[in-house]
Amino acid sequence: MSAGEWLDTFPGVVGNEPLARHSQFGVGGPARWFITTRDVAVLAELLRRCADSGVGVTTLGAGSNTLISDDGIDGLVVRHNDRRLRVTDDHTVELGAGCMMPRVALDCASRGLAGIEFGIGVPGTCGASVCGNAGAFGTEMADVLIDCTSLDPRGEPVTLTAAACDFGYRHSRFKDELRANVIVSVRLRVHADDPDRVRERTDAIQAERKASQPYGIRSLGSVFKNPPDDRAGRLIEAAGLKGHRSGGAQISSKHANFIVNVDHATAADVLTLVRVAHDTVLEQFGVDLAQEIIVLGDATSGDPRG
Repeated sequence: MSAGEWLDTFPGVVGNEPLARHSQFGVGGPARWFITTRDVAVLAELLRRCADSGVGVTTLGAGSNTLISDDGIDGLVVRHNDRRLRVTDDHTVELGAGCMMPRVALDCASRGLAGIEFGIGVPGTCGASVCGNAGAFGTEMADVLIDCTSLDPRGEPVTLTAAACDFGYRHSRFKDELRANVIVSVRLRVHADDPDRVRERTDAIQAERKASQPYGIRSLGSVFKNPPDDRAGRLIEAAGLKGHRSGGAQISSKHANFIVNVDHATAADVLTLVRVAHDTVLEQFGVDLAQEIIVLGDATSGDPRG
């Protein structure tokens, strides 16, 4: 019996699931096993049994800032898609980790709750947004998080305050020693405001995003982190790489820190552009750009920072 044979009969688990279906970029090979969960108890059981049987577990959010290898991912891929939103009072919103940040921003606006307007510009789940301390237009998750609950590799719950998450620029403990934990719920800080005024702010952020970033086309979001006192997009554009193409992937002609899928791109196409942009900027300007996109599967050699 193989280590994960029990997964073949576990309710809801499917084998050899094409992960391109679960990526906003539309790229990715198959998962050996795949499941979408909403019940924390089911997820906890899966994590415990995978730990006991030696099956690797990979968590996938909305796939908005994630590049999945063309060869796919071995082991079990889990998408925890709990999208429950509960307003406990005028100061707190409780969210399942699968809630999409733009939807959270709009739902809060309709309730006259302010503070999450920036979420309209974060096209990912709130769980993944906590992991990467996602942000947009001057605000990030560290500014609004009260606490979050995750499951450790054996399915045991762990609740951390915002301070305990050790947030940095596009970083948290969930990218380091807690990378095997799965975030299942989040509490965010809000405050009451006039619904029309909140919606005006979300509309303004959305309009700025549409004006400055590729919109209506598959992209991976920001490819590189902005270096201190500069912008990755400016450097890549200054290197003459706007519109540069590899296979079906292209460095956006609208914003050079975005790679877009223009014609059935592969992960290999994207990684070629990542390397070209990184190496060219390093050669021309001496700036060692750090990768922001997450690479899952066997294509991790594409990270210029190792």
